[in-house]
Amino acid sequence: MRLKDKVMVITGGGSGIGRGTAVVCAREGAQVIITGRRKEKLEETAAEIARENGSVLWITMDIAREEDVKGLFEEVYRKFGKIDILYNNAGIFNTCGRKVADVSTEEFDRQMAVNLRGTFLCCKYVIPYMQMGGGGSIINCSSISGHIGQGNNGVYNATKGGIEMLTKNIAIDYGPDHIRCNTVCPGYVEIEFNREQFASQYGKIASLHPAGRPGFPKDLAYGVVYLASDESLWVTGASFMIDGGYTCGTPAL
Repeated sequence: MRLKDKVMVITGGGSGIGRGTAVVCAREGAQVIITGRRKEKLEETAAEIARENGSVLWITMDIAREEDVKGLFEEVYRKFGKIDILYNNAGIFNTCGRKVADVSTEEFDRQMAVNLRGTFLCCKYVIPYMQMGGGGSIINCSSISGHIGQGNNGVYNATKGGIEMLTKNIAIDYGPDHIRCNTVCPGYVEIEFNREQFASQYGKIASLHPAGRPGFPKDLAYGVVYLASDESLWVTGASFMIDGGYTCGTPAL
């Protein structure tokens, strides 16, 4: 098992990519701690992992609240004595589908608070524990939206672009502490919030990806496993495009 005896925190682990990743990482031997705001979703993920005899703990919290984030890592360290891996998966899409001028200041602040500030807070509070443990792996969920412009998506893209730069700077600043920091960048992945859109526009969405289909949570999960494992000890500051080829470019006319 590639993550045997590793302690791994996954934010937004109750659904979507976070849930799929938690299940796969538990299969690979990690002690998984999943977090999120919805208790029932965390319980569902934990039950799925438990059915496969995996090790899981769930904790409700909001990554936009600094006291929640600080308390999360204190609790995990108190219980397990180390934190080897952080996967910053949690994110929201509340401004998607609208131009910048159509987004309210309140919506902008909430998008930034969860996607960018939340990622920053989790990195800020996990790094000291990784330093005490002699190193670790931080994996931030970015997006194709952090690398290319997309119509009606400016604010969301800005949060993901910020995550890309935050990741590279953590890689530089904490490399001497043996802390690696990378991103995974999904293309269109079918999860709960977009299932209706996928049902009505599947052909169009699939055509955007040279691989011929949109993604599923498990497609991201295996990339996370690599970055979480000792197989990637010489990989830091990198952006992994797990996007079915979306960012390759446009097909011939």
